[in-house]
Amino acid sequence: MNVKKVLKFYFGADRAEGLLDRLILKKAYSADCTRGAQQCAEEVAKLVQAKCEMCRFYGFIDRVLARLNERERGVLEKYATRSAASLAPDECREAHRLSVAFARRIKGCSEKFAAGLRIALCYSFQA
Repeated sequence: MNVKKVLKFYFGADRAEGLLDRLILKKAYSADCTRGAQQCAEEVAKLVQAKCEMCRFYGFIDRVLARLNERERGVLEKYATRSAASLAPDECREAHRLSVAFARRIKGCSEKFAAGLRIALCYSFQA
């Protein structure tokens, strides 16, 4: 599991959620003469299930990061959204320390939230 990608998803989850919402609406309104309503409903149900899994994963990550103070969360956000070269040396060391601690905390639940992780990584890095 790539910690930087997970953190990037967390700090930009609204974008991934918006993408899923738009896909759900597109599929819901796409019933016409050539496609049956049941097929559209099944596709919408799959997307809603994917969004639920992604939200469960987000909730888990949010609970893990809630243990950190605002400054530490800010350092992790900089680490997730910027390149390492743009961080100051002391910020870089702290970001590494915090990301290792974060990775240890989420390591045990990777199987439980595997579907949510896969969906989050799929939808958070699309253009």
